[in-house]
Amino acid sequence: MVMHFVLAFLAGIIVKIVDWLEDDKKSRHKSKYFMAAIYGCLIGYLIANASFGILFLAALFAQVLSRKIDSFAHRLGFLTAFIVILFYQLPDINILIFGYFVVLAFLDEIDYVGILRPFNEYRPFLKLGPIPFVFLGRPDYLIGILAFDLGYELFKTLQNNKK
Repeated sequence: MVMHFVLAFLAGIIVKIVDWLEDDKKSRHKSKYFMAAIYGCLIGYLIANASFGILFLAALFAQVLSRKIDSFAHRLGFLTAFIVILFYQLPDINILIFGYFVVLAFLDEIDYVGILRPFNEYRPFLKLGPIPFVFLGRPDYLIGILAFDLGYELFKTLQNNKK
């Protein structure tokens, strides 16, 4: 199980690298497509095999619903994740848990304005949503999303410190 948390951490780093190449650098370098395929493989593998995979599936679903998969690199990452899921087979899905995480992930994808604008930066809903599951004996949801987010934020912080 520890390996799944490490893979979630690596996926977070690589997703942020692709975001950085797409949004900040406006790079045309083909490495972003390779990196997107790698994070797609990691996320697809986690969805199919990790005990907390439903959380990542919900996040992907919410990104589609909110139309946030807005570049070719991220579409490639999503498609790769989908292909990997099909290769391993989609796990059993508890529709209530899935719906719960979809709603939280969707709330993180909304573009907030005014006093709610800090939600755009911190995206707290999916990070806080797994907390009740800790008390139900499922800390893996919380650890999985925090591992991903730690990787994402680590790369973001390293890039901001270079400026």
